[in-house]
Amino acid sequence: MQNAYLVQFLNYLEGEKRVSPETLRGYSDDIQYFIQYLKDHHFILRWEDIKTETIRNWVVFLANEGKKPTVIRRRIAGLNAMFRFLQRSGVLSVNPAKRIPLPKVPKQLPRFITVEGMKKLSSKHYFSNDFSGIRDRLIIELLYGTGMRRAEVSNLRDKDIHWDRKEIKVLGKGNKMRIIPVNSSLFFIMEEYVKERNKLFSDGSETFLTTNKGKRVYTRFIYEVSTRYLSFVTSIENKGPHLIRHTFATHLIDNGADIQSVKALLGHANLAATQIYMHNSAERLKKIYQQAHPKANRKLP
Repeated sequence: MQNAYLVQFLNYLEGEKRVSPETLRGYSDDIQYFIQYLKDHHFILRWEDIKTETIRNWVVFLANEGKKPTVIRRRIAGLNAMFRFLQRSGVLSVNPAKRIPLPKVPKQLPRFITVEGMKKLSSKHYFSNDFSGIRDRLIIELLYGTGMRRAEVSNLRDKDIHWDRKEIKVLGKGNKMRIIPVNSSLFFIMEEYVKERNKLFSDGSETFLTTNKGKRVYTRFIYEVSTRYLSFVTSIENKGPHLIRHTFATHLIDNGADIQSVKALLGHANLAATQIYMHNSAERLKKIYQQAHPKANRKLP
């Protein structure tokens, strides 16, 4: 396979599409998996020689390996994007991945932490009193208090924080900017953190949040911190930052926030991505109704 085409594609994503480093790695991994499959099965082909049947066989291979439908869909999407790029570049006349059917994914409502669980986690009980404890607590509070994605939290800079207005300027997916208000308790923790950080690292830092050595934090760091502390309050399997983002949105909807406002806070491109939280609330209301209403489970005569 011509690695030059892959390099060109990744440069295009980074330079023109301005995707995040995390998204860039995802595309690269998806395509590398396909290339490795070709090597393992002794396919010595150029990109121009790839047929739809070869991609279909790869999808079957992934399914037989036990890959989840969500993973297979992502792999297909990454490869599809690569072929679209090659088609636009004039390397290919057709996209062989265009008509590959996507495996169905069972609809699942977002999991979330209870209000009691988040209140418990918001206490200082789980965090040390040193710099790392203050920073880790702030990471959890930023995720829950703003609904930001982990990449947005890790990329946050001092100049993105408007202290006088208690607002944070966030540069989200597709370079879309949004403003998120900061509640009083989060604002206090942010001030406490900055004082401690500046005592240790007076020369400043590249990002608002830093490691214990004053270096910038990355998305993996945010993931590990959130996973570690969430394990104290929930047994949900996937404990990453996105679980807190789901919790943020669910709690807002449950407490009467209108869906357009939640969409704006989350930085969603379309309303459909936000509406799932409405279903989440509706499902819980049904359960409450079934448990509480005298005639809810009454059988007809």
